[in-house]
Amino acid sequence: MDPQGEKKLNRTFPGLDALRALLAFYLVLFHTLPSYKEYGSMRLYDVFGFGGYATSTFFVLSGFILSHIYIGAEPRRGFKVSASRFFIKRFSSLYPIHIFTMLLTVALTFLSSHPNDTLLQTIAPQTRGADEAVLNLIMQLLLLQAWNPFYLSYNIPAWSISTLMFFYLVFPVFAPRLMRMSNKTTMLFSVCAVNLVVALVAVLEKWYGIGAMGILHTNALLRLPEFLAGILAYGVFVKKSDEITDAVARHWHCLLFFLTVIFCIASYVYANGSHSIRVLLHNGAMLPTQIIVVIVFACLLRDASAQSREFVRRLGNASLSIFALQSPLFDLYAKAEKILDLPFPILSCLDRLHLCAHIAGGIPLRFSFYPIFLVLFACAAIAFQEKVVAPMRTHIRRVLTREKVAAVSVHPVVSSD
Repeated sequence: MDPQGEKKLNRTFPGLDALRALLAFYLVLFHTLPSYKEYGSMRLYDVFGFGGYATSTFFVLSGFILSHIYIGAEPRRGFKVSASRFFIKRFSSLYPIHIFTMLLTVALTFLSSHPNDTLLQTIAPQTRGADEAVLNLIMQLLLLQAWNPFYLSYNIPAWSISTLMFFYLVFPVFAPRLMRMSNKTTMLFSVCAVNLVVALVAVLEKWYGIGAMGILHTNALLRLPEFLAGILAYGVFVKKSDEITDAVARHWHCLLFFLTVIFCIASYVYANGSHSIRVLLHNGAMLPTQIIVVIVFACLLRDASAQSREFVRRLGNASLSIFALQSPLFDLYAKAEKILDLPFPILSCLDRLHLCAHIAGGIPLRFSFYPIFLVLFACAAIAFQEKVVAPMRTHIRRVLTREKVAAVSVHPVVSSD
């Protein structure tokens, strides 16, 4: 690689910050739009029903970015920090978000009439109960919930945080070795093939039971190829950075249009196809396009203004907070909106809470207010990330490393923080 190419690689990736924010907000739409009665009558509503695509893309993106930060363009130099320091940095970024949102979810859950049922959004209803709630609470505290194929419990989207934590554990083992490989492109194709083979076996053997579907959806080992693909994709990008960046600069309109069309078609097929098609699309068939999405966005917004880069940086840094806060904050927002829409004064509910709760539960949400929720939610997520998570992260690192660390990250990319 020439010096100019290495200089380009040392630049930040504002396009990936934008991608992180887009993925996070897509998942907000995926989880919250179905709560509105207008959802089924929306044009192209199937486009908002393929949340697995966004999650898988985020896993690829994580591998790509971590490789850029901790290994860089010269993999022969090895890992830039010790494995223990790396894990502390990642743990301190994830755990405060996870614990806060889990506690918020539990607090809001007890406002419902059936807290156990709400805590355990389960795919095995015959085993729902207090014992399962306690077991899953322990797994949540240990960030092990992704390994339980039978429940999406407490803060449902947080299963991916559990999966990310596993990826962080194995990253120091896999990343340096993959980045030193001379045939990264071949290895990348192999990883994509292995990822799809697992889904093909499940389809051929008709593993459509509760446990099998839970494993295919959340199991960290089965999602690991997506993360490894991100590492290898960065290695390929490093090797041909100039050519890829120039090609994307010339054809980014066509590339984004092509990727959008592919995604819309896949979303429609996923929503209306057979069980086997859904499994294949969710577990491997779309991985090549997800890799392309990450590489294309890595080349975008390089010449954006300082204000634009700062805006996407803040949104990108808040992406995990957006992802983790979406369920509890939407639940809180929905409860508040329904209470305000009660056909009688709110104060009159003080002596008839159960009646008010019952009536409020039957009040539909106003779709016209949904944009207001999204704006308020974005502001809340950014404030939470910068005012709550960042100080807690700093404190955890100070305690675990016994040294002073910066209070706030200013990396415009998915930073080491």
